[in-house]
Amino acid sequence: MAFRILGPLEVTIAGQEVPIPAGKHRSLLAALLLRVNSPVSMEELSDYIWSGAPPANARGAVQTYVARLRTSLQMPGLIVTQRDGYSIEMPEFALDLHRFRGLVARAETLTRSGSAAQAALLRQALSLWRGPALANVPSERLRSMAAQSLGEERLNALERRIDAELSLGRHRQMLAELRALTAEHPLHERLQGQLMTALHRSGRYAEALESFRRLRQVLHDELGIEPGEDLQRLHQQMLGGQPLTESDPDGDKSLPAWTAACQLPLGVGTYVGRSELVSEATAQLLHQDVGVVPIVVVGGGPGTGKTAFAVHVAHRVRAAFPDGQWFVRLRTPDGGPRDPADVLAEMLVSAGLDQRDAPDGLGARAARLRALLADRSVLLVLDDAFDATQVRCLLPGTAECAVLITSGTNLWGLAALDDARVLMLEPLQRDEATRLLAGLIGQTIPHGILAEIARLCDDLPLALRLAAANMMGRSPSERARYLAGLRSRDRLSLLAVRGDQAAAVRTSFERSYLTLPAPAQRLFRLLALVPDGDCTLESVAVLLRVPVHEAEFLLETLIAAHLVRRLIPGRFRLDPLLRLYAREQLATEEMSAV
Repeated sequence: MAFRILGPLEVTIAGQEVPIPAGKHRSLLAALLLRVNSPVSMEELSDYIWSGAPPANARGAVQTYVARLRTSLQMPGLIVTQRDGYSIEMPEFALDLHRFRGLVARAETLTRSGSAAQAALLRQALSLWRGPALANVPSERLRSMAAQSLGEERLNALERRIDAELSLGRHRQMLAELRALTAEHPLHERLQGQLMTALHRSGRYAEALESFRRLRQVLHDELGIEPGEDLQRLHQQMLGGQPLTESDPDGDKSLPAWTAACQLPLGVGTYVGRSELVSEATAQLLHQDVGVVPIVVVGGGPGTGKTAFAVHVAHRVRAAFPDGQWFVRLRTPDGGPRDPADVLAEMLVSAGLDQRDAPDGLGARAARLRALLADRSVLLVLDDAFDATQVRCLLPGTAECAVLITSGTNLWGLAALDDARVLMLEPLQRDEATRLLAGLIGQTIPHGILAEIARLCDDLPLALRLAAANMMGRSPSERARYLAGLRSRDRLSLLAVRGDQAAAVRTSFERSYLTLPAPAQRLFRLLALVPDGDCTLESVAVLLRVPVHEAEFLLETLIAAHLVRRLIPGRFRLDPLLRLYAREQLATEEMSAV
């Protein structure tokens, strides 16, 4: 549930926009949102909706509007009837205005004025604005009473953010934005002073002085006044050749120069489905509590698109992490786990440290990375984690950063000890799978054929994309032959792109299979013998000729690796494509014993 008033009024529930077409309904909802969790009297609501000229039946009309809003929002208990009015009851973070004010307040509590963390928080707060507040709310009374004051809050936050940016030496980067802002607010002295400062520090001394001269002329001609004392003092400093401080005097001069780098891979343009999970991951990464690093873990079986999901989400939120977005692979090319010490050395280089200056030892490198990330706003995408131990030493220590982790194994320990939010990816819904195929192939193919391909691919995003790649640009007869091949037992060989070993379902399955201990690998192979891949705990114990508790342990190992699904308590399933892969392994390694 999300309500936005910093721009046009918008409502989204579970990632889907809820239209509020009637203007008076929007005015009513806006009035309640501006006083969220507090009652608004019937008289005030009437005043807001009709801008001071309510009709004779205003009370009945408001009651009707409330009833229609409740029907549109479909959330019982959201709009509450009070003694003489109504209130809207919800968590404050669901409203963009409260998130904005919370971020600004956090920025003001930072003891180090002008720090990167302060700039990042204010940047994140301002990113919530999508235009003038309440832009599509027709009530003149609301706009005059609320929108104007909210605009002042935005401008104040913008001024403080620019001060922080300038104190960090980002004067050249700020010139274009400041020119646009001073053109929009020609009489705003603080913005004019910031432009003069940025010009002067960029070596454009004549332009800085000319900027002051123009402002002085405009103030004299239009208002008959002189610039304020602060601006005149700044002007005198420039005339006297006095240096303007370029960086935070309290900053750590021992820190290496910082370069904001975006290392994110290319996102896919045809991303389909999982809108609720995308919204949940986005909200978690952007929601910051003091001292708590937002961590999202994306789990799921091989081929479910964990990396694609993480990259898609990372691109959505990257503007909120201006000091960089890092993408770190945690597996070696052969699928084994990378040494965390080597990963830390790579991350220290990303943070600006010379590779030769990286300290020895895992603990020392982890501590150095936390120090370099302190007061920075960096998004870390840690791809394909082996286990929680590998990840923990890579985590930053300050809440301005956020971490997005993908893993094909069980990382619930991060949820237990590190407050991570764990999201599990399942195969796509059948309609989503067919939509993805249609979008990728780009040709008119009957829906029934698309649905059959989706079924043969187990609705796995990787398999669907590989099937689509093999059908692109093919003639109808070639597509028919390919489909006939998918119906055969050699389906795994066809769900691959020739010449690209990474683009193969078999490779994805193999990476998960090879991480298993030998007894679990053997159970996985033997499950190929179970009809339809469905089994019970007792049947697995008989198959392995072991006690039930040993069979349960091995099944849980396969479940943690997302190679087997638990259908209901005591009943399990090996999905068709995985069963084909298990049959291949059985033929290779076990046939002589079966």
